[in-house]
Amino acid sequence: MVPYIVPAKEKVLLKIGEGDVSPDAIPTEFDIFVWNVFKGQKAHIFEKDFRSLGEGKDFILLQEATVDQRMPKIWKEDFSSYEWHLAQSFHYKKDLTSTGVAIGSKLRPESVDFIRAKTRELFWLTPKLTLFSEYDFAGKKVLFVCTHVLNFVTLGAFTESLYEIAQKISTFNGPIVLAGDFNTWNFKRYMIMKSIFRELGLEHVDLDDDGRILKLDHVFVRGFDVVRARVHHSVISSDHFPLEIRLKL
Repeated sequence: MVPYIVPAKEKVLLKIGEGDVSPDAIPTEFDIFVWNVFKGQKAHIFEKDFRSLGEGKDFILLQEATVDQRMPKIWKEDFSSYEWHLAQSFHYKKDLTSTGVAIGSKLRPESVDFIRAKTRELFWLTPKLTLFSEYDFAGKKVLFVCTHVLNFVTLGAFTESLYEIAQKISTFNGPIVLAGDFNTWNFKRYMIMKSIFRELGLEHVDLDDDGRILKLDHVFVRGFDVVRARVHHSVISSDHFPLEIRLKL
């Protein structure tokens, strides 16, 4: 018997908090923070890292975010001015804790949507989701996309899942930020990923001093200048290093 429950489509999206920043208050330059948080499993150091690294960021994009006893508590208390939207991949049967991808910002999105990859992971058969949040930047529509791409699947299934994301993105004409865990653990996956999103005019962000052995996490942008982009190599509270990028519209 599988240890999880996949929610029905109408129960995938979850909102926590209420954004109250006016679109006119969005600065010309803003910071985004991207992190696969490893479900916050290293709780004794994760919470401190999340609070310090996430503080002051304009947009926070998370993979393996969880709705449990700890993570939403941090969102509500330490990021109380943020509005969080989570696309829940599945619930664990033992305690109904859910996990998925999330986007947090002080700005309230105009719309929120998701897609679920048609193929599931091998062995566990868990789904992977991509979250789409559209924001109004003082009259200009901007799309933020947070994804956690399939891992243990064939190259064909991996490629198909990227095309599913690309198809959804292709219907949007404005500036885009696409970020997350792409599970590009070999060169073929990496090149396929770059090729697919290049066709949509998305630029892959090169990170300063990127000494990662496995480059699984990436950021793509369209309609933005990259002011700076870095990896937090010293953070060990997850099996992924956090990424921090400053963009100019």
